Amino acid sequence: MKKCFLIMLLPVLFSCNNPAGKSAAGSGTTDSAEINGKISPGQLIIPGEGIAHLTIGLPVDSAVARLGRPDSSDAAMGSALMAWYSKDANRYRTAIFARRNMGNEDVSRIKMIMVNSPWFKTKDGISTGTALAAIEKNYSLKHVDNASTRQKRVQVFDDINNGIAFDIDSGSKKCIAITVHAAGDSSGTYINMR
Repeated sequence: MKKCFLIMLLPVLFSCNNPAGKSAAGSGTTDSAEINGKISPGQLIIPGEGIAHLTIGLPVDSAVARLGRPDSSDAAMGSALMAWYSKDANRYRTAIFARRNMGNEDVSRIKMIMVNSPWFKTKDGISTGTALAAIEKNYSLKHVDNASTRQKRVQVFDDINNGIAFDIDSGSKKCIAITVHAAGDSSGTYINMR
C-alpha cells in the first residue's frame, strides 16, 4: 500500500516544479523540472535544433497547436513573429520567428526560437542568469553588432556553428535571453524577438 501511494504522489510533486507558472513553452503538458539531476525534455535547449518541444523547421501550425494562440503576433511578407507569455508575475516569454519559402513551399516553418525563462537549460546547465564568462567556456561566441541592441544595453553573442545565441545584459554581463537557430546559418543571426 505504501508503494502504491508513493507512486501516485510522485507525479503530483514533480508537476509543481515549473517556476514559470505554465507548462514548458506552453506545450500543454507538464514536465518535471529536473529528475535525478537531469534536465527534462520539456525544458532542454539543444543548440541548432530546438527548445523543449519546439524545433527548428517545425511548421508554425504545429507550434500553435502545442502552445495555443500566441499572446502577440506580427506577420508580413511571408515571415511571422509570435510570442507567448507565462501567466505568472515574471511574464517570461517564448517567441518564435517563422518564414515561408515563397514559391517553393506554402508551409511557414520555425527559423528561430527565443526564451528568457531560467527554467529552460542547455545540457550543461546554461540558462538565463548565467554569466557571460561561463557561457564562453562552452561556446565559440562572436559578438553581433546591432544598433537596436546597443540602445537597449544588450549585447548579443552567437555561436553560429552550433546554432545558439545569447542576449547579455551590458551592465551585469549575465544572459537575459537565449535563441536557437539552425546550425551554421548566419543569415539574420539577430532578429529583435524581445
